[in-house]
Amino acid sequence: MTPEVITDVQELLSAPRLTPYRQATGGDLADALTLYTLNVQLSAAFYESLHYFEVGLRNRLDQQLTAWAATLDLAPSASAGSHDSAQAPGGRRDVALGPTPTGELPWYRHPQVPLSLNARRKVMTAIRAATRDGREELPGRVVAELTFGFWWSLLAEEYNRSLWQPCLREAFAQVRRQRLHSAVDDLRQLRNRIAHHEPIHGRDLHRDYTQLLDTAGRITPRLHWLIDTTSRVPALLPAR
Repeated sequence: MTPEVITDVQELLSAPRLTPYRQATGGDLADALTLYTLNVQLSAAFYESLHYFEVGLRNRLDQQLTAWAATLDLAPSASAGSHDSAQAPGGRRDVALGPTPTGELPWYRHPQVPLSLNARRKVMTAIRAATRDGREELPGRVVAELTFGFWWSLLAEEYNRSLWQPCLREAFAQVRRQRLHSAVDDLRQLRNRIAHHEPIHGRDLHRDYTQLLDTAGRITPRLHWLIDTTSRVPALLPAR
């Protein structure tokens, strides 16, 4: 790029945005722009692979929760009653408990699936998004509206006895809940940085990719294979 082009690009991207890239390249603006472009390419490549991971994770958890909820009674139980989700009155406008308007009872509406009040509010937000413009509430649409952070939260300590032990641990192969929760959080934070166009070049991206593959493999070896055979990340990673 000519000096004039470099100056124009800096104005387009903004000097503050380029600051961390200039710091990483000894202050040279042309090198900073080269690093910025590499960061964009790496971000795009990781986002593609994280797409497969996020969709695979949420679908596996949805399948497990659906199967488990079908075995639960509708009558209150002592274990469910100890969780604040069971205390939420059915008439609240910020939670959804009980069947859909068409009579279905998906797991996220089941009164004995012990979601926290905060989680049920997130479900309600997803339901509103899935049914906007008068659309029918379909479980698949609602599940697709639930965020990566929602699914990650289901692996937290607060759900260890109420969800993990009776249900969610069956969705994964040979992994401790604490380790899984931490690994998914790392991937969630990486995804969020990419989504907000933040620098990721300073991270240990080799570790990030290894962790992505390992965690995907805990869901199913096929997800590990799918990511590993389609990802553009390895070709872009700098040599160690």
